[in-house]
Amino acid sequence: MNFTEPAALAYLVIYLAALVVAIWKRKTFPLQESIMVVVIVGFGFTALVHWLFPVSTGAPSPAPVSTSELTFTVLYLAGIAALLVFPRPMPEEWKGDFVKKRLVDTVFKLSFFVVVPLAALRLIWQTPWQSLGFRAGNIEAIWLPTLLLCLVFGAFNLLAGSSAAPVRKGQYNAGQIGLGFALALAWNLLEVGLVEEFFFRAFLQGRLTSFLGSPLSGVLIASLLFGLAHAPGIYLRKGDQHGPLGEKPSLLNAILYTILVLSPTGWFMGLLYWRTQSLLAPILVHAVVDSVAHLPLFIEGVMIHRS
Repeated sequence: MNFTEPAALAYLVIYLAALVVAIWKRKTFPLQESIMVVVIVGFGFTALVHWLFPVSTGAPSPAPVSTSELTFTVLYLAGIAALLVFPRPMPEEWKGDFVKKRLVDTVFKLSFFVVVPLAALRLIWQTPWQSLGFRAGNIEAIWLPTLLLCLVFGAFNLLAGSSAAPVRKGQYNAGQIGLGFALALAWNLLEVGLVEEFFFRAFLQGRLTSFLGSPLSGVLIASLLFGLAHAPGIYLRKGDQHGPLGEKPSLLNAILYTILVLSPTGWFMGLLYWRTQSLLAPILVHAVVDSVAHLPLFIEGVMIHRS
């Protein structure tokens, strides 16, 4: 891996520029928490993945990306970015219903983040299923490291994540936590795990790696896009009472947070996908970690009462 590659340098410049702005905005931006997450998640967990997961053997070599395929990828990404700005169309009475609103979001994401690009790659460019991450990989070699990564990252999110603060404060009992986690995990395996890992790892990172001829460049650019894709949601949802940006964050703070904090999450997830050449481990890890963060949301959303 060569860190002097143009794409890697471009990412570094963007990241450092965002860091400078965040330092300037430190009175309203959670700089200390962001730096802690970058050090632990960005560097620590990436190093852990590098150590735990061997390079996949027997995986298909990345197929060359044609000009038409790259053009489709860029245009489709631009279309997705535009879609994320607008609210999901749904009946007015559904907007206050947690389950129905999540259902609309999940159907929307599965359709546009998975079904459409997958169908295009399979039907137009005949991309093999295995090249899109739909392979088990070496289960014997990855199941224990995957479990360990889920436990370590899940515990970190529980102990340090702002969204899990109500759990740490003892606002819920064991029954609420157990049922809430089970519901969140079942939902996140689809809405977060499959949707985001297929789109950002198998689709985007796979195309970028082949086009740029470098796993490092593919991982970094896909990580940046992964982070930035969350900015409209953070801003338009008006933040999160328990989240690091608080309620009603500015658009600038939302963008800074996605670059500085969320894109480094893509480092280790991107490396995990590259090392395993399978969506299995990234989907499981992503779903477990987000389920810990989403515990209060699901407990309160489906009104799991104390037993």
